[in-house]
Amino acid sequence: MIENGGITREEFAIRIKKCMSEMERKQIDVVFVYGDSAHPQNLIYMTNYRPIGTDIPGNSGYNAIFVLEKDGTSTLIIDREWYFDWAKEETWVKDIMADDQGDTLGLSFELLKMKKLLQGKIEADTGLMPGEVYKRFRKTFHGCKIDEESRIVAKARETKSKKEIDLLSKGLEILGEAHDAGLAATREGVSEIDIALEIRRVIMKQGAEFARALFVDSGPRSTIALASPMSTGRKLKKGDMVLVSTFCTYKKYTSGLDRNWVVGEPSERQRKLAEIELQTLNKAISLVKPGIKSSDFMKPVYPDFAEPLLKEAGFLDYNIQGYIGHGSGVHTKETPFLWKWDSTPLKPGMVIHIEPGIYSKDPNIGGMRTADTILVTETGCENLTKYPRRIGTLA
Repeated sequence: MIENGGITREEFAIRIKKCMSEMERKQIDVVFVYGDSAHPQNLIYMTNYRPIGTDIPGNSGYNAIFVLEKDGTSTLIIDREWYFDWAKEETWVKDIMADDQGDTLGLSFELLKMKKLLQGKIEADTGLMPGEVYKRFRKTFHGCKIDEESRIVAKARETKSKKEIDLLSKGLEILGEAHDAGLAATREGVSEIDIALEIRRVIMKQGAEFARALFVDSGPRSTIALASPMSTGRKLKKGDMVLVSTFCTYKKYTSGLDRNWVVGEPSERQRKLAEIELQTLNKAISLVKPGIKSSDFMKPVYPDFAEPLLKEAGFLDYNIQGYIGHGSGVHTKETPFLWKWDSTPLKPGMVIHIEPGIYSKDPNIGGMRTADTILVTETGCENLTKYPRRIGTLA
């Protein structure tokens, strides 16, 4: 609920002012913020409201639209009248409209028509709209001047306030407790699902809203980055590498923590891979500073650093993570993405989940991925993750 230890009304007011400043600079009359249960990030950031449910065709769930006018007038449009009272508790926005048929696009069009704003410039981050929603949006607002490139809210989300950093840090603390519980439950004969359930139990008990993703991949399944399904009934065996990747959402902010442990004593080859994988993580973190482009991480981390070490150590059959990391915030993965397709320069205030994984294809060795959450500072970076990188018999 609003003011329940999360982002304050005062901080939401600051966000509105920043958006209004960008609107004035770019001569935008209306910012149109779409969100649904699968793509809620911009909506949460501006209103604290999160649509729930995924029983709508297309799996996007219920949706809502936040309309911000250049004079600061704000309206939240939700798609179910029976959510009205709950929405009032969730959001700071006073003017809330609801459509009993789920037609938020039509209702927002009528609102802007009534206010004679359809002739102005409307900014909309349409990249978050599912295909069918986007087609209806273009049809509904046909003839209007739509700016799909400015992405005012998404760009505002890139850098984090002190409060946002505090919420992400609290999520990391919760995940540390959960990893401790998962490790304590690990022994021969226990299934991946058993461990996942224990981790989820602790995440919820420690005050998180939910576990957004929870991978427990053991033995041969650890050789694949983020194996599907996330956990199975496979029973752990002595010598298995166990790769655990989990994210939790606390007060609308999502943190992640990836760690590995071994059932019993690790082999020399597992220890060697662990050594190289940790060196690779340190190399990636050492590059973090303001101004470096997100696309400038891949080559110095993998081809120039990790792969020569792997070759020298005799690891010839392996996979590496397809990227170095991604931003953290109100969504699991946010800008910047540290891979070749994103040229975003790092800026102070960005928070990045850095996770360069290395996966031996030998199931007797397994794969490893250690992730730390890094804050970009004015002069370099700060590690927000306080949980040990090596736990259990790998420590």
